[in-house]
Amino acid sequence: MTHYRPRFQMDCDGVSVTTADHLDGGGSDFGKAYIRFFKEDFVGKTDSLLEWCCGPGFIGFSLLGRRLCKTLTLIDINREAVDVCSKTIQGNGLACRASAHRSDCFDDVPAEARWDIIVGNPPHVNTRTPGSTDFQRRKPPVIYLDTDWAIHRRFYNQVQGHLRPGGSVVLQEKYRFADPMIFQSMAEDAGLAVVGAVQCSEPYEEYYFMWTRLPL
Repeated sequence: MTHYRPRFQMDCDGVSVTTADHLDGGGSDFGKAYIRFFKEDFVGKTDSLLEWCCGPGFIGFSLLGRRLCKTLTLIDINREAVDVCSKTIQGNGLACRASAHRSDCFDDVPAEARWDIIVGNPPHVNTRTPGSTDFQRRKPPVIYLDTDWAIHRRFYNQVQGHLRPGGSVVLQEKYRFADPMIFQSMAEDAGLAVVGAVQCSEPYEEYYFMWTRLPL
């Protein structure tokens, strides 16, 4: 039986994030690449940001803490992840700027909800991916497993209805487990324009950002 470290606090760009090892899919580590990406590749800041597959919300809370977004919404299928995000929001007095909700992709998101930018560190591993067994020994499947990319397909099929005109989707993926062309075709089929696959900056070069946009 696997035993996980209990919840603890971690500083995240000025936000004290409630977390636990089994909830962190990498946002506390390679998720930090989002900061430089927003500063150097995006033009300016954004008003509204959604972190999908948020886990403890490291990516979203970092961007909020750096004032790279004005408001933050966090969604995850895992109730415990949503619970720790809610504790972080309450503990840091962020209720007027952030909220957390449980949703399987966008199934439980209000149809009218729209964001300027949607980010996320979704499960990176398809069951058909060679060399993926190391993940299975360290994290629960909800963190890393996307069988036949079904979660990604659902996300891209639903996301267009939750972007403001010209809004962007920036998902962090790993070269080892998925060629960017896999997600490019999903995005194009969903009516999104592909901006490109942008390699993450040092020391996270093994990851990339799949950047797509809703046409104006």
